[in-house]
Amino acid sequence: MSWFLAQEDEIHSDETKVNNFINSSISSRLYSYLTKFIQNKICDFDNDKISKILDNTYFTVLAALLFSIPIANTTTLGFLSGILILISIFSSLLTHKSFKISTIHIPVIIYLAILLVSVFFSSMFFPSLKGFAKMLLYIGAYFSFFEFLKKDPKRILPVIGIIAISASIEILFSLKQIIFGVDELASWQDKTGVNPENMMNRIYGTLKPYNPNLLAAYLLVTTPCIFIRSAVSFINKYQNAGITFLILGLLGLITIIQTGCRGAYIGIFAGFLFLCVLTLCILKTANYKTTISKKTMILTIFVVIIAVTLVVMSSPSLSHRLASIFTFRGDSSNSYRMNVYISSAKMFWDNFWIGIGPGNTTYRLIYGLYMVTGFDALGAYNIYLEMGVESGIFALFTFIWMIILTFKKGICKLKTVELKSKIIAAGCLIGIFCSLMHGIVDTIWYRPQLQLVFWLYMAIIAVITMKDFQDEKQ
Repeated sequence: MSWFLAQEDEIHSDETKVNNFINSSISSRLYSYLTKFIQNKICDFDNDKISKILDNTYFTVLAALLFSIPIANTTTLGFLSGILILISIFSSLLTHKSFKISTIHIPVIIYLAILLVSVFFSSMFFPSLKGFAKMLLYIGAYFSFFEFLKKDPKRILPVIGIIAISASIEILFSLKQIIFGVDELASWQDKTGVNPENMMNRIYGTLKPYNPNLLAAYLLVTTPCIFIRSAVSFINKYQNAGITFLILGLLGLITIIQTGCRGAYIGIFAGFLFLCVLTLCILKTANYKTTISKKTMILTIFVVIIAVTLVVMSSPSLSHRLASIFTFRGDSSNSYRMNVYISSAKMFWDNFWIGIGPGNTTYRLIYGLYMVTGFDALGAYNIYLEMGVESGIFALFTFIWMIILTFKKGICKLKTVELKSKIIAAGCLIGIFCSLMHGIVDTIWYRPQLQLVFWLYMAIIAVITMKDFQDEKQ
């Protein structure tokens, strides 16, 4: 306990130093000059009223963005994200408040700077610039989310609720595909020498491009929001809402299983183990005896394991799909990925320091020089290997630093905030963790449907873990 509190004090001390440095820097003085200039130009207007209008507009656009993720194309999602960034910039200039940042911002900014360096040293400048622009949009959205939620932490729960509702709608649509069946649009599983009864009818939902792995990744990262809403509803004694969201969350897990995405299976398993760790962290600081709670948690773990085992044993197609994870070269999909890993590792080694340049387009152009004949690829099928290939070892280390710092701060904060904030923080950490575990065997993480939710979670954790964060009655 004392170790965690000491760690938190150390983090908050670093955060104070960073904020003091930024507020005394040249950039801060330039920012002050710009805000005064803008305020002088609009002095005839009520700044508070304009700020309120901007906040309401921001929330409306954010809701539209989150509801659009399952159905909109990449251009639409990018357009809505750009609007949010512009609103945040104008609102920040209008209100003229001093900079207050989270220490999580530091590795994020450094990561972005390294990507920019990689662009200028890339032999594929314009494709790399395009890739950098996409990442700039995502990280810009992160800062935008942070500024909006930092103004009023009570906004966090409604935003979580919007994600939960959007994901629930997608789950219900996917259940229709499970019940009535769906035509396979591509060769998504190896059928060589396999009993037809062992073949899984993989669903893909509404996300474009239609792909079971994309649907699984989206639900993997958003389903924690459904469970957050369920838990908060029970705390607020809204039993019907709590039960409804709990059922939807369980249906979400069933939907993920029915996608047949083995990377998502890994994510679910890892997420369950991480949930157990976070639960122990919460129980250690509870105001009641933890003996019964620990016994209940252990019993729950055993019940879940037994239930999952029975489900797997009762479904030949699911058993076969899970077993194929460990066949390596015996499964065509596994063998294909292993060939891509080997080629990507060679690319990484030859461009160790600064990479080939960010972006999927750059990767594809260079990959042709390394690929095993007949094994073309859109990406490295591993987000960490992809980062190393695109932007070098420093970008990879900076990203890992960012993730470790986020989890360190998040877990430390679980010791001090009230129960609802603990649930929100734990749910966001689990969503991030599951997505990163899935990323070990796929690069779906780079899709805007995943990136936007990922960075929103990062912003929520950054807000909750700030030194001056105050728990609000949600």
